[in-house]
Amino acid sequence: MNDSEYTKQIAERAGLQYYPGKGPWGRKSGCAIGVRDGYVTTIGVSHVGNQRFVAILLHFKKTQHPEMLKGAVTGFPGVAQRKQGKFAESGPDFLRWSWAYSLSKPKPEEVAGLADALREALKQNTEGFDGKCAKCGSTSTPGLTLQNGMPTYICASCQQQAQSELDQAAINYAAMTPNYPNGLVLGILAAALGGVAWGFVAYWLDRIFLWGAILIGFGVAWAVVKGTKKVNLFVQVVIPILTVASVVFGDALFFTLKVMKMEGVPFTQKLFGLVIANLWDIEVKSSGVFSAIFALAGAVAAVYKARRPKFKVMFEPLGSGGA
Repeated sequence: MNDSEYTKQIAERAGLQYYPGKGPWGRKSGCAIGVRDGYVTTIGVSHVGNQRFVAILLHFKKTQHPEMLKGAVTGFPGVAQRKQGKFAESGPDFLRWSWAYSLSKPKPEEVAGLADALREALKQNTEGFDGKCAKCGSTSTPGLTLQNGMPTYICASCQQQAQSELDQAAINYAAMTPNYPNGLVLGILAAALGGVAWGFVAYWLDRIFLWGAILIGFGVAWAVVKGTKKVNLFVQVVIPILTVASVVFGDALFFTLKVMKMEGVPFTQKLFGLVIANLWDIEVKSSGVFSAIFALAGAVAAVYKARRPKFKVMFEPLGSGGA
């Protein structure tokens, strides 16, 4: 059964509407969305890397004690006895439950039953919506609206206000003066720490952990953006340069440590310099050239992560569910 048909069956059993291509996870299979007892319920299939899971998202009126939600839900008999999925995250006005699977999907009726149990558990500490705007709490808002894919109650006035706030944020961001020296210093520090970690972890494992290049890229991107305070061409050029330099430095450290162990010699600047001078030949002979390839992949991923923020909100009223 494909994801679309599966999600449609969940919607039928859970008393929700099926909306293909819509929902917070941006998948073609869409989501089952609706309101039960005032709780906005969203159920859909999602993937994170190789992990596949059914996500159940419940929205409610903001509570003053969100820290109590996890314990209240996981300890609720109707949820605990099922042993289906696990708590993923929660906030003042939402809770997300994740049911991971490998080959076969959970039965649609079991997913629907779990959603009902989660809703009952939440009733102990939260209140469902009463047909009013979730933001201002006063304007009558009988229909759900997708706000950047997330179903919610939001009136026309609050929609306009949200867009105005984002427009002002975009203006403020454009007027911001980037701190290039700070961004460069933090980026170099992150690259140096990443390179040292890369070299020592590779030496400890006796192999180069290629996926570490992606992690280094993200670390460098975070540091450069954190220091610069703004994403622009400078940031997008510096990040890949520092990422590749970090991985190359880590490779040089790894090979230096290997030489020290095999030859029984201490670390010296001369030895490290010799390794760097002959690094390309060493990389080719040891298939270490893959490090450069993964470094570039890490740089691309980092640049993508460090893209300019989008100051845009999309509102879409929900009609009847599609077939």
